[in-house]
Amino acid sequence: MHVLLTNDDGPLNDDASPYVKYFVDAVEELTDWDLSIVVPNQQRSWIGKAHFAGKDLTASFIYPTNQGNSFQGPFPTSQENLAKQSKEWALIDGTPASCSDIGINHLYQYKGPVDLVISGPNVGRNSTATYITSSGTIGAAMEASLGGKRAIGLSFAFETRQLKENEVKEACLISIKLIQHLYQNWDEGADLYSVNVPLSSSLKLGETKIEYTTILENRWGSIFKQFNDSQAQQQADIVDISNESVIKFKWKPDFEKVHEAVIESKSKGENNDGVALLNKSVSDQDSASEILLSIDSNSYIYPALESSLQNHLPNIPIKNSAQDNSALKTFQFGDYEDLNFDRVFAASDYLINSYIYRKALIRKHYLANTIHMYTVKNPSSILNNAFPETFNLEVDYAEFLEDSLDEAYELRSEIEAGESTWILKPSMSDRGQGIRIFKTIDQLQEIFNSFEEDGTDDEGEECSEENHGIITSQLRHFIVQKYQETPLLLPLYDQKKFHLRTYVVANGSLDVFVFKKMLTLFALSKYNSPVANDNDEIEMLGHLTNTCLQGEESALNNNSVIEFWELEGLNIEQKNKIFTQIKEITGELFRAAINVDKINFQPLENAFEIYGLDFIIDSELNVSVLEVNAFPDFKQTGDDLKSLIYELFDSVVRKCVYPFFKNGKTLSDHGLLVSVFRYEEEPN
Repeated sequence: MHVLLTNDDGPLNDDASPYVKYFVDAVEELTDWDLSIVVPNQQRSWIGKAHFAGKDLTASFIYPTNQGNSFQGPFPTSQENLAKQSKEWALIDGTPASCSDIGINHLYQYKGPVDLVISGPNVGRNSTATYITSSGTIGAAMEASLGGKRAIGLSFAFETRQLKENEVKEACLISIKLIQHLYQNWDEGADLYSVNVPLSSSLKLGETKIEYTTILENRWGSIFKQFNDSQAQQQADIVDISNESVIKFKWKPDFEKVHEAVIESKSKGENNDGVALLNKSVSDQDSASEILLSIDSNSYIYPALESSLQNHLPNIPIKNSAQDNSALKTFQFGDYEDLNFDRVFAASDYLINSYIYRKALIRKHYLANTIHMYTVKNPSSILNNAFPETFNLEVDYAEFLEDSLDEAYELRSEIEAGESTWILKPSMSDRGQGIRIFKTIDQLQEIFNSFEEDGTDDEGEECSEENHGIITSQLRHFIVQKYQETPLLLPLYDQKKFHLRTYVVANGSLDVFVFKKMLTLFALSKYNSPVANDNDEIEMLGHLTNTCLQGEESALNNNSVIEFWELEGLNIEQKNKIFTQIKEITGELFRAAINVDKINFQPLENAFEIYGLDFIIDSELNVSVLEVNAFPDFKQTGDDLKSLIYELFDSVVRKCVYPFFKNGKTLSDHGLLVSVFRYEEEPN
């Protein structure tokens, strides 16, 4: 990596630029950077991003010796023989910004393009608006950024001018590690970073806190003081020109006013660069935080989640525990029953991966009711045509089915008309449990009889190829939906039926995003229209696309899971048409939930949740949503598509978790999370 180092303090000097030699030595020892050095030929602090307009600039070259800040030179040209023995420094008789420009565009071009510009380490802090906007260190970084380069301004905040070598060396070590991290995890929205390291005996790599802060927007008055005639005479500040006195203005910044602004900001509980340095730390946030992964470390998603958290939040400890510490700012990812819902209501320093109330979406009969109530009031909504005709059915025992159908008389009438095929789903089931297809009331009665004959107990929750896993506790609430008899079939995939599994992220209260990479889940055999067998039962083979019901081994070995955008047989226009519908349907679905059933769908500011939405596509490329799954089964990807899960969780950490710990600061999710709905409460 080609790194350009510049500064505003000039070349090696015990007084004006005492830290830069230590930093260069550390870079040479600890990194493999190809370092080029271009600095002003003299101290140029407080000059901002200035250039000397109209002035031609000249380069000269120096070569440090092994004795402190001494060097050979300057020479008007590069000295090849000295460059073999010592690191070459280029000096420019211009400003820090000019050094940045010349270093990037003219000197050392044979090394290739500059990848990163580091300006510093500056002698003194560059924090708060008043200092930063005046700083030549930041000015050089700004020039690099405007030239399209990544840039970091580095400043060492000293308490005393007496140099303590061990503190400076540790500051250099921490700075290099931090710069490496920033470069590898560069926020696409960042133009440059300003890093302040307080020189302190407590500095220690791995223990010193790193804090991302905002800039204190302080102000001051004039940084000059005018002298009147008598004052100037007393201090010999009058220059006599043709017997006339000259008015003079003395350099007099009110540094104490800056300090007072920082103190006031701290007293208000604000968090910014001035306060962080006042607290004598590069950070005090991460050490007061924790991440709890209260899921099995052998689970499918654990390594994806852990690697992303370690990558973006490296200084926050990750614990495998369900017990959170209320004294720490905590993010917990766990199963629903392991989350501390009392704390999530009581405090804003606790983030969890699930909402508490979301039955309006994840229970099938609630979902049907939510959509029905919403579409009655919003007849133009896409949900009117994007959800199968659905009826709720309550059946306690098989012998009471007739009574239930009497209450659901519209459903009875449509079944008896014999014009459609229907699919039965237990409302509280998942993983495809208890799904059946039927056409007649007699067939429906036999389905309920078979549920009781199967006699599965409350432990029978695993998928069964024989009874599709229906369990006794679920035999009450069902939905009956009109079955999609003309699904989209693709010749290149043996005319197998498929559905799309789409991951949706709901964040806070409430932003909804669709994860662009979707799964296409195929049935194991060719699709044929539903036909009853000799026992008046409709076989499920070829109709069920749930990988659980197929058996994961069988599904994955039969190429039953393919990433949507890699599907063959659909062109990009057709895929975009499908994806556009999915985005609109998803947005409307969450709009319906939050507006129609505010009791059973309650987003929380300090929570997010990943849902798995299932969509079916008909032969005309019309999309319908089938169901919403909380805590979806991510293992459907298998090993071939496991990278998709890594990308999903990395996007979630960037969008939902990182801002929680970094005061709202966000990271780019690389466009994989597509915004489809943002809730703004309508006035009453």
